[in-house]
Amino acid sequence: MRDKILNMFRLQEDLNKKINPDWRKVRTKEDFSRATWIECAELIDSLPWKWWKKMKANLDNVKIEIVDIYHFIMSYTLLDVKAPEEVLEHEDVEMFIKGYLEDFKNIDIDGEYINHYLAENEYYKKLIFLTERIAESFLKYNSYSGNFFFGLLLKNVMDFNQFYLLYMGKNILNHIRQEMGYNTGEYKKNINGLEDNEYLLQIVKNVDNEKVLEKKIREEFKKLQKEG
Repeated sequence: MRDKILNMFRLQEDLNKKINPDWRKVRTKEDFSRATWIECAELIDSLPWKWWKKMKANLDNVKIEIVDIYHFIMSYTLLDVKAPEEVLEHEDVEMFIKGYLEDFKNIDIDGEYINHYLAENEYYKKLIFLTERIAESFLKYNSYSGNFFFGLLLKNVMDFNQFYLLYMGKNILNHIRQEMGYNTGEYKKNINGLEDNEYLLQIVKNVDNEKVLEKKIREEFKKLQKEG
């Protein structure tokens, strides 16, 4: 697990450099905090929270949003270190792992929040509660608790290996976006009525080997961009 976490941080560092080689000089924790809570809002909008209308949960999109959230959580943590290899000693990573393992020992987290989590029996309400705690934490620049609640959220949505493969896929897609003109508006995000994220998820669901993932995604998206 730790090896895969480190690999994700290395890939995130590379992606941030691709977007801006001087990203560490120009980006701030405020930037990544804001991006995190906004992505949290997008996740919640994929769940049936509106009491005044009928809503259907979109758990596929919840998985995509979880990966998007972690992009910004990792970037927030990377600002504290000189190189990705240092993150395994960072308390953010320790708290993420503790959350994923539901390890409530020796943590400085509000007990009322833990009790609420343990007592909540309605699945979607539990996901919303955890997502709101992530947003709340990063609005307060508290990455310690934010990472813990992110680990709990992940635990309740998908297993770590599925998360890892989906992150790998999204990282590849983000590189493709940059290469195909995402910043200039040339890249087509919506193709035949579907977002590129939706195509990505279907590809990842049918691939269980990290080594062939990039080749498969690049082949499919080359075709899709031509179709679009």
